[in-house]
Amino acid sequence: MTKLSRETLADRLLGDLERQILSGRLLPGKALPNERELSEAFAVGRTTVREACQGLLAVGLVERVGKALIVADFMGLGQEELGLAALASRVSIEEVYETRKLIEVYSVRRAAQYRSDEDLECLSEILEAMDTRDTEKYHTADIQFHTAIVFASANTVLSQVYESSKYMFFKLPAFWRLFAHYENAKIVKIGSGLQGHRRIYEAIESKDADLSGNLMFQHLDDVQQSLLGSIGYSQLNKTNQEVI
Repeated sequence: MTKLSRETLADRLLGDLERQILSGRLLPGKALPNERELSEAFAVGRTTVREACQGLLAVGLVERVGKALIVADFMGLGQEELGLAALASRVSIEEVYETRKLIEVYSVRRAAQYRSDEDLECLSEILEAMDTRDTEKYHTADIQFHTAIVFASANTVLSQVYESSKYMFFKLPAFWRLFAHYENAKIVKIGSGLQGHRRIYEAIESKDADLSGNLMFQHLDDVQQSLLGSIGYSQLNKTNQEVI
């Protein structure tokens, strides 16, 4: 049973890496993130990473050069194959943010109604630490801010569900940092920025449930569109757009 589970993880990681290479996150000639980075980004063990990388070698998407794995020249692949890989990445992003909107819009509306002074103080402190000049600090504060709102909703079951799902909800920004082209990095790392979070805080402070919900939806949608833009979805061919 353990072996089956580990093999499933490796297969899933292999599929994710294939999609990111085919959709242009790493260009031919560029090195794959190292074993430690991949292990941390996907929250899997190094054995799983090694198995997935062996799969990439087997299908010819990467080549070993010394200790590094270099993305191979796969330009011979057809547009349909490349488009489907990008489409799969797009669907993954949309599913995560569709779920986050359902949970967090409801949560922030409740937070506006039931928040305490301690909740406001907590959110304010998190905003103070949300430094857009430091990617890691920003994303840490981002996770804390959204989690604190859910806890301020005064629904313990919802809080537990959200807490247990946080890795799934927040892995995408961390994941895309590994594969983002330099010119897209700011979009991926910062999303809708500090001001979007601050406006949500102010709506919660004023106990405006409707405004809080609308702002949260727009905030999450801005981040979703930034992530979609980072994989170049707007550049997909018209055939894919018709399929969607």
